[in-house]
Amino acid sequence: MTGAETVANQAAHLLDAGAVEAAVRLVSDAARRGDPHALNELALWHVYGSPLRRDFGLARLFFGRAGEAGHKAAAITHAVFVALGAGAEPDWRAALGLLRAAADRDPLAARQLAIIDGMDIDENGRPLSLPAITQRAMSPDVQQFRALLSSDECAHVMALAEPLLIPSIVIDSRTGRQSPNPVRTSFGAVLGPIQQDLVVHALNLRIAAATRTNIDHGEPLVVLRYRPGQQYREHHDGLPGEQNQRHRTMIAYLNDGYGGGETTFAAAGLAIRGSVGDAISFANTFPDGRIDERSRHAGQPVQYGSKWICTRWIRMRNFDPWGLRTPSLR
Repeated sequence: MTGAETVANQAAHLLDAGAVEAAVRLVSDAARRGDPHALNELALWHVYGSPLRRDFGLARLFFGRAGEAGHKAAAITHAVFVALGAGAEPDWRAALGLLRAAADRDPLAARQLAIIDGMDIDENGRPLSLPAITQRAMSPDVQQFRALLSSDECAHVMALAEPLLIPSIVIDSRTGRQSPNPVRTSFGAVLGPIQQDLVVHALNLRIAAATRTNIDHGEPLVVLRYRPGQQYREHHDGLPGEQNQRHRTMIAYLNDGYGGGETTFAAAGLAIRGSVGDAISFANTFPDGRIDERSRHAGQPVQYGSKWICTRWIRMRNFDPWGLRTPSLR
């Protein structure tokens, strides 16, 4: 463990003990000395709004300084903040320049850059072309896209998510509480603003274009892994009592080599098992925001192998992805 990492751990212990001022002073002093982990910690504090105020401009500044001081993950996060427009206007070209600079000293950044350089995108990171839409059902509205993601992009998303996997949860329709439930037995990871990279941001831009929605309406990308016997029983993606409802869902299939696991829509008599990179999009609501119960669906039990998918839930209006340290897997 490095000295800077020790400072961050010491600060965490002080915060747990309620010694907030001492924790802030400890990390701030280390940051002034140029410790990259302390600079990164200050950035995270300003993202989460605790123990310091939420300030994306300062977070962006400290991520940049941490990256310059040698914190590789902070350099990538700094690029993401520039692309997202956290603390300033979105600037894909500047973000890509930051990633190119990081790639000179970080193999992970170099791999991300290689994937992005293979994308058919414009100067703002948006796709120049999309696969044709196949209308699989009208009631509910279910669309399918062949090869929306490349095999390299799928492999990257799985590798990024795998260390973050935790048991999936559901939200109780009566209480609104999150908890594990036999209805859903997968493992999942949320690739929020801190966990994602520029590859994921470009994929979110592609999903927004494919669904003809605003990227700011989408929740963070969620990656799910199902092993033999695991499933997601019939459910609806809508949330109880939510005013800014999940209007649409996009699911992309990330791998092959498994049996079972079809996505089924009982109301439409559909059973879909996409190839690597294929995706489906379906409406969860009517145009007025009311839940469309016909879009209830299920992820059938996996018979062998592991099934990987990623999901992006798209709200009716802007969604704030910054509020929670561990965003919901529901």
